[in-house]
Amino acid sequence: MKKWLVLALVIFFLSVNSIQARQNIPWDAKIQPFSCPVKGNKLENFKGKVLLVNFFATYCAPCQVELLEFSDIYRKFKSKDFEIITFMVDQGGESILPHLINSKGINYCVAIADEHILNIFNWPDVLPTTFLIDKNGNIVKKFVGYAGKRELEREIENLLNKN
Repeated sequence: MKKWLVLALVIFFLSVNSIQARQNIPWDAKIQPFSCPVKGNKLENFKGKVLLVNFFATYCAPCQVELLEFSDIYRKFKSKDFEIITFMVDQGGESILPHLINSKGINYCVAIADEHILNIFNWPDVLPTTFLIDKNGNIVKKFVGYAGKRELEREIENLLNKN
């Protein structure tokens, strides 16, 4: 009996994850860019590209590591229809963003997370949280906690090679 219950729970959680993996982002959603090489203030400005979306806080140590790694990832893939948007979730952090961007050599999009963006991505309550989105706007992968540069590069490469 216990084995069947465990199996049923595993199947349930796998189905919930696969449902979320098929979620399509609303391209008309507005963003609040703080520093962004892509012009415009809507997600549609990233349409047709593989997109890494990350939620971070300035006080989060693993987030700081990822922000550095994202710079390397961005340099590696930006010429291949790839973009990054990182959303800062802590309030009042705008005052230290210029220092953070300069000290980490960030050249990808940094935006302020608002309630609408948080709702689109089901407000990730663990930081960092990273989503990979395919060129059609489907969320295909979610990383809760530190994702790891090699794992992200492998997943991004796979998405870029699909189309």
